[in-house]
Amino acid sequence: MQQKRIQNRIAESRWTQAYVVSAAILVWVIAGFHNLAIIVPGICLLLSTYLMMELNNANALIRIYSRIVSCSYVIFATMAALIFPTIQSAIIMLGFIGFYTFAFRCYQDSHTPGYTFYAFFCISMASIVWVQAFYFLPALWIIIRTNILSMSPRNFIASLLGLILPYWFYAGYLIVKGDITTLFNHFTNIAVFTEPFGLKILNTNQIITLSFVLTCALIGIIHFINKKRNDNIRTRLFYQAFITINLIAIIFLFLQPQHYEALLSVLIVTTAPLIAHFIALTRTKVTNWMFLILTYTAIIITLFNLWIFLHKYL
Repeated sequence: MQQKRIQNRIAESRWTQAYVVSAAILVWVIAGFHNLAIIVPGICLLLSTYLMMELNNANALIRIYSRIVSCSYVIFATMAALIFPTIQSAIIMLGFIGFYTFAFRCYQDSHTPGYTFYAFFCISMASIVWVQAFYFLPALWIIIRTNILSMSPRNFIASLLGLILPYWFYAGYLIVKGDITTLFNHFTNIAVFTEPFGLKILNTNQIITLSFVLTCALIGIIHFINKKRNDNIRTRLFYQAFITINLIAIIFLFLQPQHYEALLSVLIVTTAPLIAHFIALTRTKVTNWMFLILTYTAIIITLFNLWIFLHKYL
């Protein structure tokens, strides 16, 4: 029997989530005293954390008892919120988590227009604050076909209706307000491009946070590719979906870094399950040291971002 190391005891503990969420709430409260704008994103974080828990529980993303998926998400999201205390990133994370939550319920069922509608409704809601979310649509439809195995004419039409409905209400609101040009400007923004690979627009804490998330994504992807034979086919297909969206977001980020805030939010949603799979299901001395290094690094980056945040709003 393999030895349980620190990473395994933490990953499998029923108290880990309580400690992580409590620490995150403390960080959010400290930040909230200096900028009330962070309160609404904090509320969205609680809701998205609950959805991440449901996503893990309903689909057995980790084949042992572990809350590390939602814990990883909370750590990443708190880190990012201190860089951009806006509602945009919170809605984008909530939208993509909502998509996975509903879409995964359609696994191997081509007669689930309801869940398909809700999944793409979530993406459409994210696109209202960041219209470039539509760039992910071809990949999401392919994932529905190849990974979730639920594409059918009926479900495809449901996905279109889910995409249209938020804009139906949004357009109605703008018409009543007498500002319909806002909707046209919103869609024209999808064709706005800047110089690719212009990472010089990012500041120090943005680069540090992005580097940490990308490192976790790389570790998680390599680990899953090497160990995917231990998971069932359903879990493999779901993680392949995470990896696909993760890689698209990384490429998108390097090509158009002005969308850093939104793309980091997408990366956080897909990286959390990947690094959680690594933490929960490895037991070697090397991976234990890697876990400790990642944990201390996450704490240091969070404190650094909090210090920058407080210094900015003092």
